[in-house]
Amino acid sequence: MIDDKVFKKDKKEYASTSIFLGEDRGLFDTINKPFPKLWKHYKTLKSLDWDENEISYSSCNLDFKTCSKSTYDAMIKTLAWQWEADSIAAHNLIAVMSPFITSSEATAAWTKITENEVLHAATYSEIVRESFDDPSAVLDEILEVQEAITRLEVVSEVIATAQTAGHQYGLGIIPNDQDLYDKVYLFIVSMLILERIQFMSSFAVTFSICDTGVFIPFGKAVQKIAQDELEVHVQFGKDVLRYEHLTSRGILAKETLQYTVHAMLHEVVESELQWVDFLFSEGRSLVGLNKEVLKQWVLFNAADLFSFFGLDSKYDLPKTNPLKFMERWLNMNLIQSAPQEEDLTAYKVGVMRRDDEDKIFKVDF
Repeated sequence: MIDDKVFKKDKKEYASTSIFLGEDRGLFDTINKPFPKLWKHYKTLKSLDWDENEISYSSCNLDFKTCSKSTYDAMIKTLAWQWEADSIAAHNLIAVMSPFITSSEATAAWTKITENEVLHAATYSEIVRESFDDPSAVLDEILEVQEAITRLEVVSEVIATAQTAGHQYGLGIIPNDQDLYDKVYLFIVSMLILERIQFMSSFAVTFSICDTGVFIPFGKAVQKIAQDELEVHVQFGKDVLRYEHLTSRGILAKETLQYTVHAMLHEVVESELQWVDFLFSEGRSLVGLNKEVLKQWVLFNAADLFSFFGLDSKYDLPKTNPLKFMERWLNMNLIQSAPQEEDLTAYKVGVMRRDDEDKIFKVDF
């Protein structure tokens, strides 16, 4: 007999399955789609697929050698955090969620998002490989940025808790109860916070530097990453929670964990504000970006999640975007490039379909 955890032959809840911690998985089902929005995000991410090597980063080698020390330091420190954060997501997302997922749509979406995070992490790795004469030395330099690691402490703690719970649940050590549900719920919240607040604040530094005319390939690649994160990952996380907030377990989790989520949001925001202070310390400065405006950008992005969870904030949250130039970078179609000028990245795959099969066309040559 096949273990039910591997394949449940007599599964009953195909039309009414849960996203996670429901009845064990059986057939991968696209006939019943109780969570159509999750399937849509999976399809969208497929259409946005790209490759980490489709852009050449070799010109960044000269940029790193000739840019100012402030620009070099800011780019290295930002690259350090982005690479580390995406590495955590690539290594842990589906690995953590796998013991819990019981929906075909969620399986497809979380698997695809994890693959996408692998692409993001590989992109940062390729940027380093092509941009430096001695990439290994720069890798060591990146790992020495302790402040970048500190930014990830809140999220990594929640990930570790959910990961341990997944192993224990899979071994039958702990039951499928509200306490386990809450751990999975907070994991989803933590990833949403990472992607909606922390990634967005980091992208602002990258794009502000690229706006000065240097590191353009780096900027184009990060633009693709930002599109994936903001248009798909964030919206997917929000939709998972919207679905769960309609369930009895989700309603209870939202109510009982509101203080925990509130604390997580404030801890992450405070961490980001401290990071901004560090970034502009030691005499560092950036053209078109200063400490005060970047902090407002952090709070502007945080405002979205405080609103989403219906929570008040101790901060004075901006109601309008303080960094207008970010609108150009976060909308791929607003930047038009000639093919001979730079690598084109504003495209989707699979958007053309053949519908002329078995048709005969009369053509007069």
